[in-house]
Amino acid sequence: MRPEITFLSSRPVIPMSSRLLYLLCILSVLLVITGSLLPASSPVIRAIGRLPVSQKVLHFCGYTWLALLAFLTIKRRSIAVQAALAMMLLGVALEFGQKLVPGRDFEVRDMFINGFGVLTGIAIGILGRRIVPAVSSS
Repeated sequence: MRPEITFLSSRPVIPMSSRLLYLLCILSVLLVITGSLLPASSPVIRAIGRLPVSQKVLHFCGYTWLALLAFLTIKRRSIAVQAALAMMLLGVALEFGQKLVPGRDFEVRDMFINGFGVLTGIAIGILGRRIVPAVSSS
């Protein structure tokens, strides 16, 4: 029997076998926070700026990934949705934080792109949970 972490119920929220996913989720959030608050002159931001992909695509993909990770990590759907929606708030907060960072700009459009990425991640997470049990039972 594997020990499990529970949250206000007898149903497991984060099985111990998911510790790596949980760690990946935390590291991904920290990476987004760090990347969002680095000055524009930093070597990391300059390197990202040289990538052959739009910054808006990176915003969308990053927040889709964060929301999807919530569904991969947290077993209870209601809590996974709440955690994913919290990524939307994180995106808004970081956008305001960029006002204080040298060379970075506050953009309302980025907030919407981040939010659309979160909603996409939620949709993929919900659909994935419906498809995977159907495939594994057949």
